[in-house]
Amino acid sequence: MVTPEEQGLLQLFAKLVPKGQWQELEKGKKRPQIYTLPVVVVAMMILQRLSERGTQEEAVNRLLLGQLDHLLPESKRVEEERISPNTGGYAKACGQVPVEVVESITDQLLEELGKRIESQPELQVALLLLDGSSLQLEHVPELLEDFPAGSNQYGEGHWGIVKWVGLHDVQTGIALRPEWGPMYGKEAVSEQQLARAVLKRAPEGSVVLGDSNFGIFVFAYEAVSLQHPVLFRLNKPRALSLAGGKRLAKGERKVVWRASAWERKKYLELPPEAQIEGRLIVVQQKGFREPLYLFTTLLEPQETVVAWYLKRWNMELDLRTLKHTMGLHHLRGKSTAMVEKELLVAVVAYGLVRAFMALAARRAGLAPRQLSFTRAYGLVNALIGRLCTADAEERQKAYERILNYVAKAKLPKRSKRRSYPRAVWGRGKTYPKRGTLNRDGKSK
Repeated sequence: MVTPEEQGLLQLFAKLVPKGQWQELEKGKKRPQIYTLPVVVVAMMILQRLSERGTQEEAVNRLLLGQLDHLLPESKRVEEERISPNTGGYAKACGQVPVEVVESITDQLLEELGKRIESQPELQVALLLLDGSSLQLEHVPELLEDFPAGSNQYGEGHWGIVKWVGLHDVQTGIALRPEWGPMYGKEAVSEQQLARAVLKRAPEGSVVLGDSNFGIFVFAYEAVSLQHPVLFRLNKPRALSLAGGKRLAKGERKVVWRASAWERKKYLELPPEAQIEGRLIVVQQKGFREPLYLFTTLLEPQETVVAWYLKRWNMELDLRTLKHTMGLHHLRGKSTAMVEKELLVAVVAYGLVRAFMALAARRAGLAPRQLSFTRAYGLVNALIGRLCTADAEERQKAYERILNYVAKAKLPKRSKRRSYPRAVWGRGKTYPKRGTLNRDGKSK
């Protein structure tokens, strides 16, 4: 039996954005015959990202096979089935969609997805995981100008690098719209700068959880000022300073965190009276070589706070999933605008799969994190055509089938614990032979 929340998600997947919203976004533009905004952004760019191959040709083929007829405008070419099988028109249409429009659609879709997932009772508050990563870009002049490559003792790197920061829901993994910027060069941005921008999109009252990279006063103060309880890991020197230079005994103590003289000099926007009242928790946790130094403004018991922080590792797994399962480790766009749109569309597609997992888990009485994202992604990829067909009955059958099979995609239970902490292993990248290409990507 389909619940109202599930039916709402099914309709969201088929339509995604209300008709009036599309008309508002397309206001003042010449009406295209085939590639309208809903067709390009929703039915093709998102479905292209959900597809295993992820090519423009595959997206156009879905259009030719009639899977997107319910989104196509009334047109003579549509009625006479004279849609061109070439990808040029689709590629041109993708390039003409402004990044600001895709950002607006992304915010709306991710918000709607979050509304359709009921929170689980074990968490009394919304808990958001914060972390950042880096992505590789194509070797083209425009991208190297906006996102320079890194360098080491052997010289300048080949690929442009973009740094990005996101906030993910701890239960479902659904993300908010991320922030990004250059990792290297004169305009390079820090993860803390990007985090301050993405923090403004977090729902009021949600707990922000991050590692020691974000456990600095200026960021914690901004989060608290925006009415967010915080839970951050601190490095040992910062924890010692917060404790007044005393020995860090295990347990917890109330502290008042104030900015250092260096921070006040660097961040002139901090008010003179800026301070945060909270708790410093020191605990030795199995799997960690050193004690955990946690600062929080939460009022929950110490055991609960520590248990919540241990969920931070889910963010590392989410980033790995986005980069490798969703193919974001190397973006294929040839311009800054296309790279940004590619990133946004991938986050929406990722959120849709996570939403299906959350609903399937609820049917099976499981937690969403107990299900395999890779298997769920494969099932969505296999049934994506039927999920988007104009035939409501066929779409409903596909929807029921995917939820039933995703609910069975449980992660394996290990017979014994690992003898080492769970870790994300790096993957190598093949570089072109030295001297074969210049900075413009042309052969020498």
